[in-house]
Amino acid sequence: MTASRTAFASGRFYGAPTVERQLDGVRVAHLLATNTADKVDEHSHDDAHFVLATHGRYLTTAWGPETEGPVLVYNPPGVIHRDRFVDAGGYFLAVSFAAPVWRTLSEASTRTAVDALRLTGPAARRAALRLTRTVLSRDADPVTLESLGLELASQAMAPIVDGDHPPPWLAVAETFLADSFDQPIAVSDLAQAAGVHPVHLARGYRRWLGAAPGERLRARRLERAADLLMRGRDPIGEIALAAGFCDQSHLNRQFLKAYGVTPGEFTRLCGRRLPEIEPRVSDIQDGGAIPA
Repeated sequence: MTASRTAFASGRFYGAPTVERQLDGVRVAHLLATNTADKVDEHSHDDAHFVLATHGRYLTTAWGPETEGPVLVYNPPGVIHRDRFVDAGGYFLAVSFAAPVWRTLSEASTRTAVDALRLTGPAARRAALRLTRTVLSRDADPVTLESLGLELASQAMAPIVDGDHPPPWLAVAETFLADSFDQPIAVSDLAQAAGVHPVHLARGYRRWLGAAPGERLRARRLERAADLLMRGRDPIGEIALAAGFCDQSHLNRQFLKAYGVTPGEFTRLCGRRLPEIEPRVSDIQDGGAIPA
């Protein structure tokens, strides 16, 4: 009699979460591996998921070349595998897409991998590492997590060709961001406004603008905050809310990370008058120009 295989519910693994964030149909978590290889049996997951092993030796039977560096694997819903760490104590990122959500995302592609796939390209690893860094940070906002998750999802799908010029929908999306950045925005809202699929949107933003939609949204908010600070009329806490940040502490951290100074320091810099340069007597006597 064959022993029954373990079927993990969505977002569950042989590991204990150190950080986890639940989005709409997507779960992003950083986990500590709790089982050694001999205690991991063949199993499956109800969801589609990506695993990035960030510490420890990770074994996988997923199709793809074995290369050095972080192991990144995509597993479709229900695929049977025995991927595992050799020893307990490894760390890994897990990005889980509920089966219905994954089916919807797959509609954006003419071909989505139907079997376990080892992802070794720089774009895939870069997206996974960005996502790891973001979920471990104090400011892991949902829009950034969602957009980086979609970038990663696109690596298991056939490429979407946009041609040699930025597509018209990109300008529409940027206009929507410019008009709505101070309001709660999801990637799906941006995609709906642009008339494209969220996966297509995330990939297009990275290709043409070099940033995820969430990164562009944060940049817009920082620009507005800086503009309001330069006017010097409102308290920093009110400026933070007006620019779309959840509170002053959030603005402080993001502003320092982006510009290298805190909002308070920026305000003092903006309010400081440069000393006037007095003309030299010799310049006046000789008819020379007065320094501007």
